[in-house]
Amino acid sequence: MMKRLCYIGIIATKCSLSSGFTTQTKTTHRLLFQTTRMMTATSNNNLVTIPDAITAHKQNSKHIKFIDGSWHMPVGDNPRNGRAEFTSGPRIPGAFYYDIDDIAPVMGSDDNPKKLPHMKPSSKMFASAMDQMGILPSDTLYVYATNDCAFYHRAYWTLRSCGHDPALVKLVQGSLDEWKECGGELEEGQLGEEDERLFRMSDLGWEEKTPTYQVMSDNEDVVVVDMDQVLDIVNQKDSDAADAVIVDARSAGRFVGTAPEPRPGLRGGHMPGALNVPFTDLLDADDKTKFRPMDEVRDIFIKAGISPDASNRKVVCSCGSGVTAAALAIGLEECGLRNKEDITIFDGSWIEWGSSDSTPIVTD
Repeated sequence: MMKRLCYIGIIATKCSLSSGFTTQTKTTHRLLFQTTRMMTATSNNNLVTIPDAITAHKQNSKHIKFIDGSWHMPVGDNPRNGRAEFTSGPRIPGAFYYDIDDIAPVMGSDDNPKKLPHMKPSSKMFASAMDQMGILPSDTLYVYATNDCAFYHRAYWTLRSCGHDPALVKLVQGSLDEWKECGGELEEGQLGEEDERLFRMSDLGWEEKTPTYQVMSDNEDVVVVDMDQVLDIVNQKDSDAADAVIVDARSAGRFVGTAPEPRPGLRGGHMPGALNVPFTDLLDADDKTKFRPMDEVRDIFIKAGISPDASNRKVVCSCGSGVTAAALAIGLEECGLRNKEDITIFDGSWIEWGSSDSTPIVTD
């Protein structure tokens, strides 16, 4: 471990020389501190630093692929758009964009009759997208995000949950600004509309084709739960003995119904018995593309009511529409509180629950 820490410290120092002694020292100490905490507290080591990701990128291996998983809430007068930012650049050379809104069941289709956004794709759709990106089951995938993006966890979670080997999917901790500061190569300029990296599933005719990519499993019910399953949990009378605990990633205000939902028409409040862990609490306050040290993440979950002694009790992660629930799922696994197979996401989340007149809601 000591050799690894010294190596990362050297890289951090080199990547900050142009910023002066103070910035250099702060960057080096920050990376060393975060790496030390990460390596001693995480259980799966799927979170990688910018220097490690740059090292992997420089290998120019055909079995190492970079994926931009950036996504942003489509609210406000001028919302950011992950696909548009990938198109205009900068981007990591050779990277593809994983569009969680496009690689998902079409709203209103038989697979998505409730018209819910960015639902988990079927195995066939996922495999077809992997084919389009030239990804093989043996490839190692590095998922990154543009600056100040707090929502790329869903792309990482989808890649690990739809059939790619979870051990081969890495979540890059840090922004493109840090990537550039540390000497990482960037591709600038606007991509043309015909660029293969800007594919749309609707243009591929994937439904009529047999994909060559082989997913690890065709079990569609392992990683997500639907509203009926969540209702069963909510309706269990003894919450302490329930099969699972529900954890909500929305803000405290939305959780208790005092803050409005960003999507119109949804009731405020939360599911009876649910716990609240705002996903932003798990992220670095200065850089949303990083988790806080995993011992701190673990403490946050425990203080919210996730008992470390109930290791066999499953956790259902929920949020507004299934995106930030992925941050909770990753945090629970990486901090060692739960195994991957004991964590699920309520894919419809609050947009499904809060829009129904028949679901129970509390505001205390």
